[in-house]
Amino acid sequence: MPYRLLHLADVHLERSFAGLGCHGELARRRRIGLREALRAAGEAAQQHGCSAVSIAGDLYEHERAGVDTERFLVETFASWRPLRVLISPGNHDAFMPGSLYRRAAWPDNVHVFSESQLQPVTLDDGLVLWGLAHREPAWTGDPLDCDALPPDDVHVALFHGADLGSRPEGKSLHGPFHADAIRARGFVAALCGHYHRRRLDTDMGLVYPGSPEPLTFDETGPRGPVLVDIDNNSAIRFTSLHLNRWWMVSAVCDVSECVSTAAVVDMMELAARTAVANIDPERTMLRIDMSGDVDCAVPLDVYNLEAALRERGVPHVKVRDLSAPRVDLRELAGEQSTRGAFVRTARAALESAQEEHERATVSEALRYGLMALAGTEIGLR
Repeated sequence: MPYRLLHLADVHLERSFAGLGCHGELARRRRIGLREALRAAGEAAQQHGCSAVSIAGDLYEHERAGVDTERFLVETFASWRPLRVLISPGNHDAFMPGSLYRRAAWPDNVHVFSESQLQPVTLDDGLVLWGLAHREPAWTGDPLDCDALPPDDVHVALFHGADLGSRPEGKSLHGPFHADAIRARGFVAALCGHYHRRRLDTDMGLVYPGSPEPLTFDETGPRGPVLVDIDNNSAIRFTSLHLNRWWMVSAVCDVSECVSTAAVVDMMELAARTAVANIDPERTMLRIDMSGDVDCAVPLDVYNLEAALRERGVPHVKVRDLSAPRVDLRELAGEQSTRGAFVRTARAALESAQEEHERATVSEALRYGLMALAGTEIGLR
C-alpha cells in the first residue's frame, strides 16, 4: 500500500433496450456502446496507474449473452494484463449453471467469486478484498451477514446489493444490506453494484459507480467508473470519472395552446432542439413528455408524432403523452346527448373505482371516448 483500483458495475452487456422503444440499428449501436464503455474503463485503469479493476455484478445479461459475449470478455480482460480483474456476479449475471462465468476459460488475471458468502483475495500486503456471488437471480441474502473482521489488515468488500437506506423507488431488492454494517463488520469500504445512480459516500465507506452508460431515461448526466485509493493509514478516497459517450435527456413540452397536430410537432421540435443543444444528437436518446390540457379534436398519436420529429432531424426520440382532454366534465355530464350519457357513466365509474389502476383505466377510456365523439382520428399514447 498505497493501492489504487478502478471500480465499475452494471454494464449490462447485451441489453435489449426495447423498453426504451429502441430497436434495429439504434439498439445495435447501444449494445456496441456498452462494449466500448467496458474497454474505456480498462484503458482508464491503465492510464491512472491502477493495480486492479473490480466489477460488482450485472456485467452482462444472462438471457442474451452468448458465445460472442464470452469471447469478447475473455479477450478484453486478457488485454488488460497485468491488471487484476475481480468480479462479483449479480442478479442479471448470477453464478449459476450455464453462466458465462462457469464455462469461460478466463485468463490468469481474472478472479470470479463463486460463493454466496464473502471470500477473501489478497490484493497487497495487508490489504484484502472480500467478494461474493449471487448464485441465482432472485438471491435476497444479506452480503454483510458475517462476523466482524480483525483489524490486522485493511478489508474491502465487493458485492452486488441493495442498500436499504437509499433504495430508489421501484428498485428490485437483491442482496439487501444496511450501509452502517460496512464499518461495523471491519470494512473500510464496500464497492457495490445494483443501483444505477452514482453514489460516493466516504463517511459510510459506500460506493456505487452507477451504470457506465445510461440505460433508462432517468439515468442522466456524466457517468463512468470510480477510482478507489487506499493509503497507508487505511484512509479511502473515491474519484469519479466521466467517460460516457451516450446521453439520456428528458424534456417537457406543454401543448395546451396547440389546435392542430402540426402545431404540436412544431412545439415539440423546439423543445427537442433546446434540450439537446451542445450534445451529440447521434448519441443522445431524447424523451419528450407532452403535457397540458388539449382540445379533444386534436389527434395525438405518439408513433406519428415520433415519426414527424424524426423527419425534422430529431433522430432518437420517444414521446410520452401525459396530456389530458380539455373538457368540463360537469358541464358535459349535463348534456342530453350521447356524449352526456357517456360522460355520466364514466364519472360514475371514476367515483366507484377502488384502486389507482382502475381510475387510470377509466380515465383512458374517457379520453378515447371523447376523442371518438369529437370525430378525431384516435391514436395511441
